[in-house]
Amino acid sequence: MRRCHELFTADTRNTFPGFPTQPYASFAASMRRPRNAHLGLRHSFAAYEDGAVIGFATVAYPDSHLLEWAYPRVFVDEARLRRGVGSALLREIVADVRAEGRAKLAHEQVRFGTAGEHWARAVGLVNTQRNHWQMLYVTELDPAIWEAPVPAGFRLAQWSDAAPEELVVEFARARNAIGDRPTGESSLEDSEWTVERVRQHEADIRETGDDLRFVVAIHEESGDVAAVTGMRVDPGRVDICWQRDTAVVREFRGLGLGRAIKAAMMRWLLEDIPALERVVTNTASDNAYMIRVNEQLGYTHYADIGVFEATVEQVGAALGMSAAIPAPRRESASEDEPVA
Repeated sequence: MRRCHELFTADTRNTFPGFPTQPYASFAASMRRPRNAHLGLRHSFAAYEDGAVIGFATVAYPDSHLLEWAYPRVFVDEARLRRGVGSALLREIVADVRAEGRAKLAHEQVRFGTAGEHWARAVGLVNTQRNHWQMLYVTELDPAIWEAPVPAGFRLAQWSDAAPEELVVEFARARNAIGDRPTGESSLEDSEWTVERVRQHEADIRETGDDLRFVVAIHEESGDVAAVTGMRVDPGRVDICWQRDTAVVREFRGLGLGRAIKAAMMRWLLEDIPALERVVTNTASDNAYMIRVNEQLGYTHYADIGVFEATVEQVGAALGMSAAIPAPRRESASEDEPVA
């Protein structure tokens, strides 16, 4: 596990320079969980040379939506790059994905201009969307920047863990507004947010020990939830947290609600987490409105990141694999025991 953390850390430093690295305890806790709260069930693999781990890979299988898809990640020791280690691991993943009956692969964090982009294209993945990652350097900004007013006729509500029972129906409806965002040529379609899906997602996050927070704007006259923003906090990494979906319901756009709820979230975070140093968000590169809102709150451009997709058979063909009938599904190994 420690060797996998070393490989993960080296990859992060090369691909995302200046980005805070995940501490070992947080990484190990995440790897030992059989499910990724965002992407579902996860299988892990490792490559060995003379008994030492020289690469590892994971593949996640969404189990509440996106049921055609699988999400691979591959990490290889820098000294063993361009020796086929990554491709060998990806062949294991393709075989596993076939056995699971999934049809498509996607990777949402390929940085343009890196060796990772070159390799993704070489193994058959195609760029379908360009995202604009932004970073908020909290300690370098005057907190007054997060004193954005709440538009007249609206009030804010906030919670962690679980949406209040009296708001959960409206909250689920408002979350579906994220479906209006630009998605380029990606075929990763949003599934509908329902009360049941909200409660399942909350339970999944609770299982990880992370803190999931939301701030919403409520239209006082109708009681409608007009805007939503979420933030995920890993208690083991109080220096950084990750922005989740922000959405404003169509009929309430153009009023400044996006800025108001995101500013309120920052005030809440600073009150509870004084050691917070950075917040990361990503937005479609052609979503000019949300990029501008983030800039008003102090975010600066960090990197251009691509979503890359392909069918399992396209990747298999690029790797020289036959379109064979899937092998019988293997039993899942312990997260402590890589299987390849």
